[in-house]
Parts: sequence; C-alpha cells; structure tokens
Amino acid sequence: MKYNTGDKVLITVGDHAGKRGRVASVRSVRTYPYYVKVYGDVIRYVWYSEMELEPDMIPDAVKADSVNHPGHYTWLPNGLEVIDLTEHMNFNRGNAVKYLARAGRKSKQTELEDLKKARWYIQREISRLEKT
Repeated sequence: MKYNTGDKVLITVGDHAGKRGRVASVRSVRTYPYYVKVYGDVIRYVWYSEMELEPDMIPDAVKADSVNHPGHYTWLPNGLEVIDLTEHMNFNRGNAVKYLARAGRKSKQTELEDLKKARWYIQREISRLEKT
C-alpha cells in the first residue's frame, strides 16, 4: 500500500478531481482500498484506488497563506495556481478565468456574483475585439 491513514492526498479523477483530502482508512482489497475524506464545500468520504490519488505536495504553510496563496486559487492539481494561467492572458481574459476558477470556492454566497463578473469580463473582451 502506498498511502497510510492520515496521509494528505490530491484526488486526480472523477467528480472530486483537483480536490484535496486525507486518507481516513485503508483496507486490503485491490480495487478501492483508500477511504478518503474529501475537503470542499461539503465534506465527503469516497473510496479511491491508488491510481486515482497522488501525494498532496503543497505545504500547509502555502495553503494557509490567504494573501500570497489563497485557497480559492490554489485548488488546481500539482500546485498550479490560477495566476499561473492568468498572467499569460490579457486583463479581460485573465479576470474572466480568475472569477470562473474561484466561483463557489471563495464563498458559496458569492458564487453567482463571481460568475456574473466572469461574464462581464468576457463581454468586455468580445466588445473590444468587435471594435478592432
């Protein structure tokens, strides 16, 4: 067995892909030996195979940094942050991606607002392109 109870993992497939969790228990069956507590808006427990998980390599100090590495931007697999994508885009497109990525992750109360902001930046970019 690769993981032990208490190990922090990153889910790589399915509905919870990109979410982090902690192994809650391990059983000796071959198919789905790891019972993982999946963190998110709702905490869930799901059985996973070894191939559906990878070690969570982002240190707790980085995940807890609400200024430099806020959790609603650091949920992507392999330590990729939303800014790693958006800094390669123009302002309108980058902001649209930012708001799409954080919708429902920063706060459930602002999920709809974040989606509307993303739509606003997309429409602004479309208008800009139509003028040229």
